[in-house]
Amino acid sequence: MGYNEATMSAQKRLPTYVLLAERIKAEWISRPDVRPGDKLPTQHQLRQLLGASRPTVAKALALLAAEGLVESRQGSGVYLRSSPLESTRTRLLSFIAPQSHAALVLRAYYGIERHARRKGYALLMASSENDVRHEEELVEQHLQAGAQGIILYPVTRWRHQLQDDYLLRRWRDVPIVILDIGYEEWERPMVLFDNFRLGYQMTRALLEHGHRRIAFLPLHPDCLHRSIHERREGWLAAMHDWGIPVPESYLRWAPLARDEEPDGEAMAHQVLQLSPLPDAVMTWEDSVAVRLIRALQKMGVAVPGEIRVVGFDDLEATHFFQPTFPTSQPDFARLGEMAVEVLDDWLSGRQRTPRTYVLSVPVLWREPRPLRRPHPKEGGCEDEA
Repeated sequence: MGYNEATMSAQKRLPTYVLLAERIKAEWISRPDVRPGDKLPTQHQLRQLLGASRPTVAKALALLAAEGLVESRQGSGVYLRSSPLESTRTRLLSFIAPQSHAALVLRAYYGIERHARRKGYALLMASSENDVRHEEELVEQHLQAGAQGIILYPVTRWRHQLQDDYLLRRWRDVPIVILDIGYEEWERPMVLFDNFRLGYQMTRALLEHGHRRIAFLPLHPDCLHRSIHERREGWLAAMHDWGIPVPESYLRWAPLARDEEPDGEAMAHQVLQLSPLPDAVMTWEDSVAVRLIRALQKMGVAVPGEIRVVGFDDLEATHFFQPTFPTSQPDFARLGEMAVEVLDDWLSGRQRTPRTYVLSVPVLWREPRPLRRPHPKEGGCEDEA
């Protein structure tokens, strides 16, 4: 492949706003006749001249501002920066996550963006849509766009994917901080939650509330969702420490894959086939707990009277769900702040050895609220002749 073909191929992989920023550089910033303080065309003019949408032009100008090339003056327009920022190429970070609209991702983004802004960084964000190949493409695109470091909330890997993962062989000299789910094989800095301890404490809370037949919803062993597997290990450790034997059926029931929406009725059927019948089930997360509770109730099982169901993550969507159930309170905003701190240490040269940073997670024990029954009016009678 020739140079021009390679260049065109690389350009096709770049986001539109990055290509637009390069055009603005070429036509209005890099010309020999321009001077610091010169005014750029208005956003409306740029849209007409470049044939681009308003959001694309705005993102291109934001990228140029992050690189220290332009500055916006309120009510006046965009100008070439009079005094370029020092070390402008180190002031842009990237955050890539599986789904940008997911509740936990938004919590992490809040912490990342807030802390990055405090430290003088601008932030790019993109969604990999749970596709490892697209995740790799986004890492490449953001680095080409000028990001000097990346916070990666990775797509959950399957065992066969991890053997030839791009993070094992590409960008070994680029600081990529892994958020929430990571693997030691990558040899990257990671900021994670202490899910083993969380699984242990949730099991202990169930035991303290009188439960003994506690089951853990099985996940396919080749689905390497580290958080879930570590909570399961914590469950087993707590049961062992309390001297509660785990029935063989609780260890051998058919595992489920997390890449599909779990079928609540199928899960409920599996639970009801266990022997002995569990009096508590720990699920992977709140959304799965809701599906299982609804299915059990549909089959006539009292929740939590006969079987208590536990979730994790304290999702806002479940706050008004009845019956309420125990969950956890992971501070994803704080985890995001920690990721920025680690990345800043790498970029400043204060850290060069990959380390794993762990944040604890408290259990949030919730009991169903009693139904409110209307009371007869004071001085009245419910039955009048």
